[in-house]
Amino acid sequence: MIALLLGVGAYLSGGILSLLFTRHRYRFSLLSWVGALTGISLAVSGFLDSGSVVRTLGRWGILGIEIKIDETTLLFAGLVVILNFFTLIYIRGSKKGSFYCLYNFLLASTFSIAFSHDLFNLYVTIEFMSLVSILLIGYERKAYQIYAGAKYLIISSLAMSLYLIGLGFVYRVGGNLGIRELARSLEGIEEFSLSLGLGLMVAGLAVKGGIFLFSMWLPDAHSYSATVVSALLSGMAVKSGLIGIIRLSEFVDLCQLLLVLGALTGIAGGVFALVSHRPKKILAHSTISQVGYILLGIGTGTPAGILAASLHLFFHGLFKALLFLSVGAAGIGGNDIEGVKELSVPWTSKVGLLVGSVSIMAIPPFNKYFSKTLLAEHVNQEWAWFSMLVIGLGTALYTLKLSWPLIVETRTNGADGRDIAVAAFALAVGLSSFLAWVILGNAEMAKLLSWHHLYVYLAIPIVGGLVLLGFRKNLNRLTAPYFPFSLENSLVSLFTGFLVIELVLIVF
Repeated sequence: MIALLLGVGAYLSGGILSLLFTRHRYRFSLLSWVGALTGISLAVSGFLDSGSVVRTLGRWGILGIEIKIDETTLLFAGLVVILNFFTLIYIRGSKKGSFYCLYNFLLASTFSIAFSHDLFNLYVTIEFMSLVSILLIGYERKAYQIYAGAKYLIISSLAMSLYLIGLGFVYRVGGNLGIRELARSLEGIEEFSLSLGLGLMVAGLAVKGGIFLFSMWLPDAHSYSATVVSALLSGMAVKSGLIGIIRLSEFVDLCQLLLVLGALTGIAGGVFALVSHRPKKILAHSTISQVGYILLGIGTGTPAGILAASLHLFFHGLFKALLFLSVGAAGIGGNDIEGVKELSVPWTSKVGLLVGSVSIMAIPPFNKYFSKTLLAEHVNQEWAWFSMLVIGLGTALYTLKLSWPLIVETRTNGADGRDIAVAAFALAVGLSSFLAWVILGNAEMAKLLSWHHLYVYLAIPIVGGLVLLGFRKNLNRLTAPYFPFSLENSLVSLFTGFLVIELVLIVF
């Protein structure tokens, strides 16, 4: 409880003080990070002493706000603190005080989401995070940024309205908002109103979580934003909806639904990334694709599968933020990758692209290899395992399409202070695999490092490279259609996705 209040309080205080005393905005933001780091340290210490715990804020019994500290909480809150540190070094004092205020408020909301175990508190914190995200997307007041932010505002508002209506149905049946108590009260209950409410809630969270059919706002918002905003949105903020889905899965069986959505999201996001041509747009679609792995992990319905999903959520946040910062620091996020031969890229950005690329392709011993292999060990349906192979091949294709021209075909030049921050972040991402060793232990790590897994995950990038080599010219002629991502079609897609969710919930 103290960990939550310390972290959120530090970020809110830092945001307000940054706005009031703009001259010291960087120092206040740095102090906020120290407060959040202290909070997560206390949470880790408590977890090591007592294991997973659920507490209620206030003295109102089941009416209080329920919070939980478990592996998912610690990994997501830790991700917030790490991204806070490296993005803060990246921007230093280059932004105005109002930006630092919004920046700290975004961190406060996501840090709070990590601990939330209460359906209504999830709604409040996600809505607050969405409002701040919209302001950050359009912060530079460029026309395309304002449009992207407005589209997110409309779709997000509708999504959370669906969530709130669904929450009313679930509360009517279960009589509780805290997930622990709700799990007890809903045990053995099967009602249509409960299925309807859950479908509405999942649809609302799916919009926030970057799930295909619901996330048509995401490519524009993530690719048109300022670099540091793109890194935070893709690396951290989009995970808020996924945290909510993890919490829902604790009191209701969503396994079949999440497996279907995971396979669809992973494959469709990869296809759109493969036919995109600008680095930030490729990375934005890649975020959708990587969400598929997280959904497949939650969809296993096992503690090991959810741990794999939480680990992937953490690792993806790191390497995707690194990739966005790398292309942003080089100033090439909006360039066509086929015309980059005449450009110069700092060596630090090339290092960041290299580390981020081998990480996202799950090449051992980089971080994603361990979360993806742990997931493959516990996926209990053959078709879902096959969909992981397809998603992995797509990841190798669009990553090589992105990284090969930017690393190999461009000239290399020197680096300034901001670029050094990218190099430091790349080092941290490269070393983050040791966290998997700490969490999983020697026995599990030895199983994941078996020759079978090593052969498979080394073969996928090789096959992807050969396919890209043979079909690169044909792929370059393909262009990602825009019509699915227009505002009107995004709304149609959202309701179509909701109908798919309801159908799966009713059938299974």
